[in-house]
Amino acid sequence: MLKMRHHSGFSLVELLVTIAVIAIVASYAVPTFRETILNNRLTTQVNEVSGILGMARSEASKLRGSVVTLCASDDSTSCSGDATWETGWIMFSDQDADRAVDAGDDQLIKVSSSLSGGNTLRILGFTSDGGNYIQFAGDGQPLPSATNNGSGTFVLCDERGASEARAVVVNVSGQVRLARDTDADGIVEAHTLDTGKTPPTPTPVSCP
Repeated sequence: MLKMRHHSGFSLVELLVTIAVIAIVASYAVPTFRETILNNRLTTQVNEVSGILGMARSEASKLRGSVVTLCASDDSTSCSGDATWETGWIMFSDQDADRAVDAGDDQLIKVSSSLSGGNTLRILGFTSDGGNYIQFAGDGQPLPSATNNGSGTFVLCDERGASEARAVVVNVSGQVRLARDTDADGIVEAHTLDTGKTPPTPTPVSCP
């Protein structure tokens, strides 16, 4: 006498329902996971910028009659003269403060490669010539320019724009801090500009 064998498994309807549930869950999970990746990348990069600025200030305090220069670089050996810091940047002892790595006199201290994820890094303030560099003197303070007291801001942006931008502020004494959103408009603010108002008007950062 033949015995009937019963095979367990999903029916076609059950399989379709399972696939539909997975698709719905994925539609919520994937964007959240992507946001986490973008946020973590920005956090890593802003921490790196903050650390390098602190290092530049510390290195400058060790030098006598010289400064430490930070500038954008696209070849890891010299200043590019551009304001697009996402291509990479260098830190070096700059004996004559001419923003050039002079053989025999100056020494590279730190080299940073280009940013990942297509993120941008730009600076506001510090200098009067388009945000190409920042220099720290032996007292740990950024050198002022003809139009700036030495304060400034490094701004990091990704594809989401200013609403998710991060920034590092350097004040006139050389102290470094993460930018804050003091007016609760959803965008962090750059260093304080003297607008003649008390208190000064917050200046939100912007992205390229």
